[in-house]
Parts: sequence; structure tokens; C-alpha cells
Amino acid sequence: MQPARLLRHGGRGQALVLFSLTLLLLTLMVLMTLGFGMRAKERVEIQMAADAAAYSQAVSTARTFNAIAVMNRAQIAHMVAMAGTQSMISFGSQYHAARQATPCPVPDPAFALLDEAAATQTRQLQGRAGAMYSAELALYSRLVGSQLADQKLTRAIARAVNPELDAPEQGANKSLSEVSGGASSIQSKDKLMEQEAAGNTPAATGAVATTGGGQGDAMRNATMGSLGWTWVHGRPSGSAGFGSGMAANNPGFTHYPSIGGMDSSTYQTISGRNSWAHDHADAPALIPCPDGNIYPSPTANAWVMSDEYQSKQDQHVFMLHPAPGQGMESGKRVDEMHTLGACVVCPGIWPYAVGFNAGLLHDNGGENDFGQPKLYAMVLRDYASNSRRARPDPWNLMFKFKFAGQETLFDNSAPLGRIQPTGREDVQRNQVALSAGMAYYHRPRPAAVGGGWEEPPNFLNPFWRATLVSTEGARDDKPAESLDQAGFSEHAGALRRLDAAGYRGASRTGGRY
Repeated sequence: MQPARLLRHGGRGQALVLFSLTLLLLTLMVLMTLGFGMRAKERVEIQMAADAAAYSQAVSTARTFNAIAVMNRAQIAHMVAMAGTQSMISFGSQYHAARQATPCPVPDPAFALLDEAAATQTRQLQGRAGAMYSAELALYSRLVGSQLADQKLTRAIARAVNPELDAPEQGANKSLSEVSGGASSIQSKDKLMEQEAAGNTPAATGAVATTGGGQGDAMRNATMGSLGWTWVHGRPSGSAGFGSGMAANNPGFTHYPSIGGMDSSTYQTISGRNSWAHDHADAPALIPCPDGNIYPSPTANAWVMSDEYQSKQDQHVFMLHPAPGQGMESGKRVDEMHTLGACVVCPGIWPYAVGFNAGLLHDNGGENDFGQPKLYAMVLRDYASNSRRARPDPWNLMFKFKFAGQETLFDNSAPLGRIQPTGREDVQRNQVALSAGMAYYHRPRPAAVGGGWEEPPNFLNPFWRATLVSTEGARDDKPAESLDQAGFSEHAGALRRLDAAGYRGASRTGGRY
């Protein structure tokens, strides 16, 4: 039988044992909360970095496209002025020819000086338009080479968010294919012109075409001062315009000896590479002379055609002129006086422009986003990196999960050495975030006529914008392939298994990985 004293004190220490067990459980719960919270925080951080990078890429692309569009419009303005100058040269020739039959003819030397000054202005306009093409190439090259290639812009943004984040170079493949057809650098103007002259320019597959991209006709139409378009020269008769630029050579080129021998139906086929203007006078003109009298003059019309300097096939013909066609004018050859500058692409007088690849507009329409580039940003955190091992996270834990009856070990405790440097394919080692931004074209239609979009994407108007979009949804969106190309094979496999299990993401039909 125990003494009463021992019975009174035999329960001491029980609360301490219970408190110790409770404190251990509480400590484990806190550690698990901190561990999961850290992983959630890191997941949000890496995804925000990827979103910021994707949007920044889209903004940079949209701004580049807008700058190109503005410069294309400036090129058009120069070409319109060039056509107008050509028309004024022709009108001046007509007036000069008409005065030859009056008592106050314009001396040939005086007319030749004015004529040469006008031709110089035409060459200058052409040269400035060509310089804008070079500037467009420089902008495009900077976008591709300094920002999209090797995910340079994405890497800079990721490391600004957290120095341990990185952007694998192979993650740029999608963005480059969308914008430049996969090229990581842009060829120089001289190289492009050599390819164009040789006829071996590769077909554009990305949104940007460095030598027109099907926009040549649209830009020429915008520039044209064709028959009846009197807004170029402001007179009820005559016209100005540009040849097609399509003829590699023109053995049928004719040096017309007179206006009467010209066939008006061949105005655009005399040379496939020219700038031309002509004027007609169907009735006798009344010509004022410096003496104050007005004299009638017989019908006079004129034609002037300028070609690139290399061809020297210019013409300057007007009625009653003593040396029509390719003759001499005040001691100088006409073909050297009325020439354009050196051709950008020989033969051709149009200074090439950077164009939107119009072929993508009809490539399954909306399933290809109408060719508007979707830009991927891929950001990486390596849990087995040297920096992680040097500065371990004390809240990393190791967990066991069961999926479909299989037990899987998931270990975040890289500093303890359990995650080995196996490579990018290891889903436990590498945390990856993928995001997409889009540069899209939106020229709104007035609400009074129904709203919506006014026109398809192009490089003739600066209405390019940027937004974040899903990495899925379009026919050519393959995020699993992009992960594979960057070396994240286990991540791509997980995405494919999700798709097979019914996950649809932003696409009604699934990723079709």
C-alpha cells in the first residue's frame, strides 16, 4: 500500500509530456505551412516573371511594327511626291514644246537646267525612301537579335525579379518562328538585295517579310498616280505612276522617236521598272509670252520616263522637239538627265519596304491568329543549382505522394543533396513557368457603323497593340513541344498526360500535343 504522500504526487509530469507532443505536432504543422507557403510564393513569383516577360516581348514587337508602319507611310509619301515631280517634268516638257511654235520659245539651255533640277529632286526622293527601308531593317534586327533571340529580354526581366531565375536560350524558338520564321538574326540590306536580284529570296514564314511580304501591290496602289488619279498633279489631264518592277529584263524596250508613235496601251509595259508621267493636249493651246501677248500653239503633248541609273533607258519626248527620245538636250544625254537613283533591287525603282506576311492572313484564319505573332516566355528556377546549395532554404521538406496507386517521392530539399544535377528533364529539380503575349492589330471601326475591326493586320497603319494570351488556342500553339525543345522533357510529358486525361486549358479541343 502506497503512502498517502506518494498518491498525492504520482500524477506529476503528465501535462509536460502532452505539451511536448503537442509542441512537436505544432512545429511540424508550422514547418509544413512554411514549406508549402515558400513553394507557393516561388510559384507565383516565377509565373509573374514569365507573364511580365511575355507582355514586354509583345509590347516591344508591337512598337517595332508601329514604327515600321509609320516609315512605310513616309515611303509612300515620298513616292507620291516622286510621281508628282515626274508629272510636273512632263507638263513642263509639254509647255516647252508648245512655246517652241510661238515667237517666245524657251531656250534649250534654260529648260535643260530646270529639267535637270527636277530630275535631281526625283532622285533625292527615291534615295530618302530607300534610307527608310534601311532604318526599318535596323529596327527589325534589333527586335529579333537583341530582344527575342536567346530570350535576352526575358532573361533580363527574370533576373531583375530574382537573381536565381533564368531563361533558357532554347525557349526563344516559338517567338522567333512567329516573328522572323525562326531566324535569330536579320541579314543586311545588301545581302537581301543580292538574294532578291538573284531570285532566291526564301519565302517568309514568320509575320515579317523583309522584302515586301506581298505588300508591294498594296503599297504601289497607295502610291499610284495612275490614269484619272489627278490628285497627284492637280490637272484635269495627264497622269503619273510607277511601273510594276517585275521584269528582270526587257529586251522589247523601245526608244520612241515621237509622241505619235507611242501606244498608250503599253504605258506600263514600255519598261517594267520605271517611273513615268505623260500629258496630253487635245486642242491648240493659248500660250502667254513675256511680251504680254497670247499666241496660239498647235497640239502638244509630252512623255517622260525615268528609270534606274544602271539601265539608262530613260525617255524624254515631246512634240516638235528637235531631238526626241534618247537624244541630246542642250549638250547632255536625256537618259542621264531623267534617271532615278541607283536601283535598290535591279531592275526596279521601288525602295523595298519591310512588310507583313500577307500569306498568313488566309492560313486557316483564326486558327492561326491571322499571322499575328504569339510570343512565348519560358522562365526557369533550378532547385539543384550551386546558388541554392550555397544558400539553403531551411523550410524545404521531403514528401511522399500517391498517384493512381503509385508512391512518388517529391523532395524540395536540394541543399541536402537528394536532388542530383540530373539535367533539365528532371521535373523535381526544375521549376518552369511558361507564358505568352501577343502583338495584335486593331484598327477599330466607328461605333456608328457597327464597330469591330476595320482591316486585317498590315504594316501600312500603326495600330499594333500588345496583350497577354493563353499559350494554347491557335493551331500552331504547341507548348509541350516548346518545353521539349528547351530540354524539359518530363514537364512536357506531364502536360501531355494532362491533355490525355481531359485537361483543355484555353482550347476547346485540347492542346493536341
